[in-house]
Amino acid sequence: MSDSLDLIVMTKSDLREIIRDALGDAMSDRDTPAADLMGAPELGRCIRVHARTVRNRVLHGCPHVRARRKLRFREPGVLRWLKERET
Repeated sequence: MSDSLDLIVMTKSDLREIIRDALGDAMSDRDTPAADLMGAPELGRCIRVHARTVRNRVLHGCPHVRARRKLRFREPGVLRWLKERET
């Protein structure tokens, strides 16, 4: 059994283009715009819990995204997650 190593050579501009295309595809796949994202305090007010409780729920699987090291939430996704946990 022999291990082989494939080496790919490309220019910086080629790599930038690949990354730009991948990011563009990822951003276009998003189901809601970034304006629909809310922080833990705002979500907490919507679902009537403390922001600390919202952040704690992340440890239990609450759907979220990280934007610049901060937690952001989409209310519909969180409400679905909470509903699933009721049963």
